[in-house]
Amino acid sequence: MKLTRNMLNVTLINPPQFTRYPQPPVGMALVASILEKEGHRVRIIDANALRLMPEEVPALVNDTDIIGLTAMTPTISTALSIARYLKQANPRITIVMGGAHVTLLPGETLDLSPELDIIVRGEGDETVVELLRAIEDKQPLDNIAGISYRADGNVVHTANRTSIVNMDALPYPAYHLLPLRKYRPHPPHGLSMPLATMVTSRGCPYRCAYCSKPVFGSKFRAQSPARVIDEIAFLRERFGVKEIAFYDDSFTLDKDRVQSITEKIIGSGIKIAWTCETRVNLVDKNLLRNMKRAGCYAVAYGIESASPDIIETLHKDTTLEQVEEAVRITREVGIQVIGYFMLGSPGETLETIRQTIDFAQKLKVDFAQFSVTTPYPGTELYNIYMKDRTESIPWENFVYAGTDNPATPVFESDEISRDDLKYWIKQAYREFYLRRSYIWQRLRQCNSFSVIKLNIKGLLMLMRSLGAKG
Repeated sequence: MKLTRNMLNVTLINPPQFTRYPQPPVGMALVASILEKEGHRVRIIDANALRLMPEEVPALVNDTDIIGLTAMTPTISTALSIARYLKQANPRITIVMGGAHVTLLPGETLDLSPELDIIVRGEGDETVVELLRAIEDKQPLDNIAGISYRADGNVVHTANRTSIVNMDALPYPAYHLLPLRKYRPHPPHGLSMPLATMVTSRGCPYRCAYCSKPVFGSKFRAQSPARVIDEIAFLRERFGVKEIAFYDDSFTLDKDRVQSITEKIIGSGIKIAWTCETRVNLVDKNLLRNMKRAGCYAVAYGIESASPDIIETLHKDTTLEQVEEAVRITREVGIQVIGYFMLGSPGETLETIRQTIDFAQKLKVDFAQFSVTTPYPGTELYNIYMKDRTESIPWENFVYAGTDNPATPVFESDEISRDDLKYWIKQAYREFYLRRSYIWQRLRQCNSFSVIKLNIKGLLMLMRSLGAKG
């Protein structure tokens, strides 16, 4: 006789970040899809997209057995607040949390929040399936790899999960559970709407000092080109998606794979606009030319600084010459360039900040994003920053500080104060975007209504951020 499983009601919650440009929580949507495949009843509450305060979330949670929360360092405080309000409303509910922050600091997080019951460390695709089966069957948790929990007043950390997920075997993220109309692409993304995001690979073998890679590690794994095309086709047919933002850490790390993806897009006749992020040492002109033909209209490069000493400190393993070459050939094939720059890295001075701003202008990147270097826990930068420091820093102060978040950044040094950094972030945007040559550069590229509309959105965002206090 076949036994009937006691399927669970699961509510997954994305905490608020208070950004003007909420993005789909694709990782959470993937977990939702995996749990749906197991037969569980799943709901997503995206408090970020819905602009909910932590205390407003419990009113939306009903008939739920399991709560799943995710958190990065900047959102850990709001996530824990949500957990506290949920436990107050229903002390019997089981609350599980995953994400980068708790992967790095599981014991500290459990000690800080008695409302949390279980932490999922690292990649959770297999862990959540085993965990929910154990909860269903009221089985002990000690044999489930990759979790931390309390038992008899102590925190228990099970062994790390060592199995590697087959990327092609993963289901499509549960986009149908997301409030798709609430998401707003951050200019310069959003040329063709509606837009969806995809992550087609995991792991990065590079050693940048500002990256901790706590969840996906250093081993690169990727979906096959056929699997990528299938998901693009699904998004187009099911949701009418016209643009994809690929948020892989380094989309072109396997050039042959990307070449095959572009050939399949071209061969299939799929009309899709898309963007990606990668490193300046992972492109060549032939690859970029094919990407352009397949619908790629913008590539974002992590350039970071114009100071070779800072680049070396960050273990970026690139040169300014490689930056200049990558930007040049990308623009030559007709793809726009987004340059990511960081101010406030170890060794930063007012002189090196000036070099970076001037370098961004010299490169003629189409869009520049300036942010304050933030030393997240688990990174080499965090160890550098916290050396010889005794003060406790609230986790919510580890913010991504750029145009969309004017909050005061954590970093300061003997050479540069927090006020200096806030001033120079705004000054960098003023000098880059408000110069005549750049305005003329943008006007020359306004060849369609969608491009004009996107540029107006970007201008409004810039004016809003430059006028913001802080």
